[in-house]
Amino acid sequence: MFAGNKPDVTVTLDWIRHGEPEGGVKYRGTVDDPLSATGWQQMRASVGKALQTGVRWDAVISSPMQRCLAFATEVATQQKLPLTVLPDLRELCFGELEGMTPKQAWSQYPELLGALWQAPELHTPPGGEPFTDFLRRVQACIDELLPRHANQHILIVAHGGIIRAMLTCCLGFTPRDTFKVDVPYAGMTRTKAWLHDGKAEFSLQFINGFVP
Repeated sequence: MFAGNKPDVTVTLDWIRHGEPEGGVKYRGTVDDPLSATGWQQMRASVGKALQTGVRWDAVISSPMQRCLAFATEVATQQKLPLTVLPDLRELCFGELEGMTPKQAWSQYPELLGALWQAPELHTPPGGEPFTDFLRRVQACIDELLPRHANQHILIVAHGGIIRAMLTCCLGFTPRDTFKVDVPYAGMTRTKAWLHDGKAEFSLQFINGFVP
């Protein structure tokens, strides 16, 4: 609830992670793999469950990565909704870890990954994107979306890292805390924003809903 006067507008944001990409679990911030057949099934099942409960969106927003955009395009077309692609909703770049499986990455960079787990804002993989820069661009996306979609309910098709960063930006989680949050394929997390006098406050409605 907004801690003050009655808010001018509200925005409900459903953040859904993409389904399983081809090639399985990897560090793939900039690796643009498409959804696997299983990934398509996961996304359709999750969104189908949401629609069955009566959820109706006013717009679809997507990362430019094809594991997000292909499904976002399908949903927008089927539901006759406007689709917006935000380049800054792309996943965190993992630098030299890109394309590695977790097993491969831990075998080559055990100290780095241990440090990332404890304090991601203080440690960056070689050639990767600093977590603080990542947070800034996610915050910029949120700041852009809220006034554009006043009093609307929107679906945002993005990545696990984006959803974790959103929890930091909107709810005050620490970067370390967000790394403790499981974000499964096709899991949906809902936040609600209240805007008043140019300020926004957020609440978490649910996390990892409609998981297939």
